[in-house]
Amino acid sequence: KAVVSTQSTGFNNKTAQLLIHYSDDDQFAELLSSSESFLRAPGYCNLTELCLANRNFDGTSDDVMTLLSHHRLDSLTMSESDITHETLNNMVKSQQDLLHLDVSFCLRIEVFDPIFYFKNLSYLNLERTHFKLTAVTAQSFFSLKQLRWLGLSKLKKHNQSSPLSLQLLTSVTHDLVGLDLSETTWDITQHSRLKHFRALEQLDISYYPGISASTLDETTRFDEVVEETLATMTTLRSLDISGCKIRQQEKIYRLKPLKLSFLGIVGDNFFYIQDIDSLAEKVASHRKLEHILVLLRKYRNNVAVLEQALKTLFTLHRSRIELGYCSAHIEPQLFEAVLCTLERFPSGTQIQHVASACLFTLNSKADLTVCSNTDQEPYPGYDRQVRRAITLLMISVNIHTYSWDVLRNCMGMLLQFCKYKKDFMFFEIIHSLIYVLEQQKGVLEQSPVLSLEDPLRDKARQISTFTVRNINSIICQTACNKKHAVGRMRLIETILDISRLSFSMFQQSPHESESLDFCALLLESWSTLWNITDEQASNCDKFVENGGLELYHETYLVCSQVRTDEQTVAFSITTLIRNMLGLMGNIAEVPHIRPQLLQDDIIYSFYVLRNYDRPYENVWDLIEIRYSAAGILSNICSDGPDNWTVSRVSYQDVLDGIEESVDGWNIESKRSINYKSSILSYIFSVSSVPTSVNCGRCGH
Repeated sequence: KAVVSTQSTGFNNKTAQLLIHYSDDDQFAELLSSSESFLRAPGYCNLTELCLANRNFDGTSDDVMTLLSHHRLDSLTMSESDITHETLNNMVKSQQDLLHLDVSFCLRIEVFDPIFYFKNLSYLNLERTHFKLTAVTAQSFFSLKQLRWLGLSKLKKHNQSSPLSLQLLTSVTHDLVGLDLSETTWDITQHSRLKHFRALEQLDISYYPGISASTLDETTRFDEVVEETLATMTTLRSLDISGCKIRQQEKIYRLKPLKLSFLGIVGDNFFYIQDIDSLAEKVASHRKLEHILVLLRKYRNNVAVLEQALKTLFTLHRSRIELGYCSAHIEPQLFEAVLCTLERFPSGTQIQHVASACLFTLNSKADLTVCSNTDQEPYPGYDRQVRRAITLLMISVNIHTYSWDVLRNCMGMLLQFCKYKKDFMFFEIIHSLIYVLEQQKGVLEQSPVLSLEDPLRDKARQISTFTVRNINSIICQTACNKKHAVGRMRLIETILDISRLSFSMFQQSPHESESLDFCALLLESWSTLWNITDEQASNCDKFVENGGLELYHETYLVCSQVRTDEQTVAFSITTLIRNMLGLMGNIAEVPHIRPQLLQDDIIYSFYVLRNYDRPYENVWDLIEIRYSAAGILSNICSDGPDNWTVSRVSYQDVLDGIEESVDGWNIESKRSINYKSSILSYIFSVSSVPTSVNCGRCGH
């Protein structure tokens, strides 16, 4: 990203600004090295601001660095790049007019010679670099007469062999406005030297080893730092002492006369301090939702602090402690702050887990059912937030395809948003979930290599089951035309592949409990296929073309042979057969596919299932399976005896079997069945059951 100031007679010699953003390192290098690049004409244009954060400099040639030296930069940001101190020295040694320099998290920087030449530098951030602040290197600060902000955060973690001496900063004490010493161990016995920073307005001496206690020198109590030094620094407007130990907590009120605009007191040490809001205009702590909002905004780059803040937010908001004392606008702002955190750390598994949980609890308060019926937003801007949230959640789902905790939260949120607005990025969401399924399929396909007890396989099975369930829930809420479109997204093929793998493991599982786990995945798979093929002839075609009928028959054979006294297993088998018959009923309703059902084994399975019986019938009513099997047979029989090609059971035997089945239905059953009248009318045309008893459309 670069800001270029240009001058042209065509614009009456007015200066214009052009913002250039290249996401690719090679593109940016080409912009700099091309002989036709406008940056080769420094008399015509001047590069003033340059951001090369997160860049790879291994392939950057010296002549490109030389080219940059022809431009008078005001601002240079190199944070989190892999630039070496040699390359950086080359780049900036001629930039004597530089005002802003950020080399934070550049771990390959050890020495920095050109710092002596920055006469006008006002902002310098050396956070977490290998810059060694010693008596020798500290002399370079003497030349920085215009320095107003200095960042020395996290230096101790890499290169300080002893606590940082404040005496080394003597040369900048008079004019420095901001000083960041967070997570840097400094010599607390020198705390009185902080008074020498006579213009200091922003001071950060926070420490977060566990967001609880500082590892600062315990020989000096921090109470004295507050009482004797900080309370006397009348120029302070922003102070962060999070994580520091204060034994006498009433000492903190000595800061009240300073009338701070910001006070950071994050950590267990400050949890019981009363009347915190009187200490500053904005307070960052774990006490109230307003404080957590400030914390999320202030510490947006500190993962450890953000994770703890999000956990506290989840607990506070869910239990509604303090909610009665919050202004009405706090929740939309918290929602936005959590979204920013999700966006900032897409690869952080733990922070994605906690942030998505916070989104769930923040969103649960809105009455989405009413809003979805009235097209009214819970609050202004909510629809925009939802679209952004869906995008970020899908990114998280695609990155963390093997994290059960992240996927569970993200999919739960996506499902909740789909209930709010059914058309909100529907296909994008389905596409992301299909991607997750494909990743799990890759793991399950390794099952011959993996042990049956392998936890990786079990996690893949668990994630697959949950993903298919969520896909089914989302599709249930959509219109038929979208089911047709989803069928073109390889969903049917992917679920069939998952079902085959699950069925294979269901057969191999030696224990009933493990069989039940894979049976759950089969249940969800067949339920989803049943749903997506409903009144969708093209989807039924895809099911048959991809071996769906063969899978049905193989699964039926195994289920019919299961003999168990375990009620849970028996119920799962019954439910699985019900789901399979529901799908086969959809197939039987498509005239051009129906002839493919005329196979001896398949027809015989329907003929047997028309009188399906299992133990515990008083617990699980089996009439739905009998109804579905009879309905499938009636549809096939409706094509007439001339089209009957099955030898294992005759056409007339099937008709007699349908009548026998219907006559045996328990008319006192409370099972609700959602049927189509065209199927029912044929059943009643061949049976003697009074229609007054059985007719009545119920929701399943």
